[in-house]
Amino acid sequence: MIDNTKLILNFKSRLGLFFSLTIICLFITSIFAYIITLVWGNTAASIRISTVIQNLILFMTPAIITALFITKLPADFLQLSKFPSLKFIILTTLILVLSVPAMNFIVHCNESIVLPESLSHIENAMKAMEEASRQQINILLGEPSIGSLIISILIVGVLTGIGEELFFRGGLQNILRTRPMNPHLAIWITAVIFSAMHFQFYGFIPRVLLGAFFGYLAFWSKSIWLPIFAHTLNNSLVVISSWLISRNTSNIDFNKIGTDFSPEAYTLIVISIIATTLGILILKRQSKTLS
Repeated sequence: MIDNTKLILNFKSRLGLFFSLTIICLFITSIFAYIITLVWGNTAASIRISTVIQNLILFMTPAIITALFITKLPADFLQLSKFPSLKFIILTTLILVLSVPAMNFIVHCNESIVLPESLSHIENAMKAMEEASRQQINILLGEPSIGSLIISILIVGVLTGIGEELFFRGGLQNILRTRPMNPHLAIWITAVIFSAMHFQFYGFIPRVLLGAFFGYLAFWSKSIWLPIFAHTLNNSLVVISSWLISRNTSNIDFNKIGTDFSPEAYTLIVISIIATTLGILILKRQSKTLS
């Protein structure tokens, strides 16, 4: 639980302010996105501009304004004041890299879910949304040039990492923790909302797990910069992998490692699960030195 003695407003007012600002910012972002699409069409430039606006207005603004209203120490509340140690950054990097085969397998299992025939219309609608989202991402990544890669990393990796972590872990998760609540519950509630707000059913489960990991990074390190680093690294690796494939530079798809159903792949998945679990346990133990 976060120290309530330094906070203004009660819990319901804090949460209500945060979600009210989110709805207002969503409305503003939607208007900008509509205007940008009218002017530039569905192009890489328009999607990039819309993504920048989404991160600045929809994600960063509610978290920052809420923090300014509910405490005299907004930077401390958002966990911006403290930077993680190099040891935490190295451990986090290793965990993300080691988890790739296991996460890819979970993604594949989630994508393989088939709903009952009576819900086929819902399944078809969700698949259509997934395909539309995939096409948007392909357009966003732009041409296979070095300049396009740098822009994609800055927008999809860095800016999205900062924006989403400020909103979900800095804002929502920390607001939930101002109530007498088990911190694990606050982390998992935030992770579920984080995944749900991406509106991608076939990536829901792995995104919940990823969101929970980011939540624990913030909780253990007491710094929003560690999940921002992890989120940025995760997104950037996906961007780089897609860019290499688009240039025919690499035949290895970062998102397909561990999903070919071979004995070697299953061995890799088991090793990935064990190594990731050990890495997280070591990270948790290291966090106790900060307490």
